[in-house]
Amino acid sequence: MRILHIINALSGGGAERQLTYLAPELGRMGHDIHIAYSNDGPDKPELPGVILHRLKSLSNYDPRILWQLIRLIRHIKPDIIQTWIMQMDIIGGMAAKICGIPLIFREPSSGLVPAQMWKNYLRARMGSRASAIISNSRGGDEYWKTIAPDDHRHIVSNALPVDKIDKITAALPKEIKEKKTPIVLYVGRMEEKQKRPKLFLEALACVRRKKKVFGVLCGEGPLLTELEELKHELGLDDDVHFTGHLPAASIWAIMKKSAALVSPSAYEGCPNTVMEAMACGCPLVISDIPSHREMIDEKCALFVELSNIRQTADAVIQVIDNAESSKTRALLAKQKTLIWSIAEMARNYERVYKRCLRV
Repeated sequence: MRILHIINALSGGGAERQLTYLAPELGRMGHDIHIAYSNDGPDKPELPGVILHRLKSLSNYDPRILWQLIRLIRHIKPDIIQTWIMQMDIIGGMAAKICGIPLIFREPSSGLVPAQMWKNYLRARMGSRASAIISNSRGGDEYWKTIAPDDHRHIVSNALPVDKIDKITAALPKEIKEKKTPIVLYVGRMEEKQKRPKLFLEALACVRRKKKVFGVLCGEGPLLTELEELKHELGLDDDVHFTGHLPAASIWAIMKKSAALVSPSAYEGCPNTVMEAMACGCPLVISDIPSHREMIDEKCALFVELSNIRQTADAVIQVIDNAESSKTRALLAKQKTLIWSIAEMARNYERVYKRCLRV
């Protein structure tokens, strides 16, 4: 099969990372794989056996993207088109329909992601006409139940390069001096609706009143300046470091060095950050939301009520004060990662593609 994946950037984010796992594996299985994208980003991956097509654009919704995609589709003649991220679900979906190519939607979130109403409306309309919807969680599949028929919906979990993660050595970035105090880690986009980094800092300030810890926040986003100001207001200037964007291997190294990863997200799909922390053996403090519960239970992590700063702080202290219990939970969580095979994920995607072509 010739498969065209359409995504807005190759910058190392969660969806991008899953595509960089999937695309080369599909190529190794004998498929002709193409990726169309608009932006490189700071961490463009190596993709052996994959043909890349850079689209010219002035913004995410530059109308030229649609015409470039139509020309590209007519040139390479793919059997299947799969879109990633809302922008390309809409624009890429339109191009697929104009060219008469079967369209595969990927649902990366558990439930409806907050967005402008017209974007959600257009995406839902486009998804209702897709040949298949592939969700990475039960929550994502639940959202599409009223829009797409049962035989058009599939669940394929995210995957991890577990062997590669195992080979990473625990380490901190060079700009952070070696710490004797426990490291509490946040990894994610710096925005508040979903990821809640403000809550992380506020909980860390509560922990800091009782115990000396060092907070590390990895990621970029529109809230970064505000978070720097909040760090100062909370008296955490010497106790918090923002790394900015880091390659995946560097984040895995920090995870292996950390006493706990805190994920206070309001919603997720199949969260890469939590999966990676599990594979790294890093103890978890995570929000009590369905997508986290879908992956693990209380034997593997400490769950906290959504937006409960005090409970989050207490859970971090519990992880640090009870090292043996924390290690036991982390080991049980790590065992669950052994089934998250990239090869199995690719085979599951291939089954959906073949089914769409048979219809």
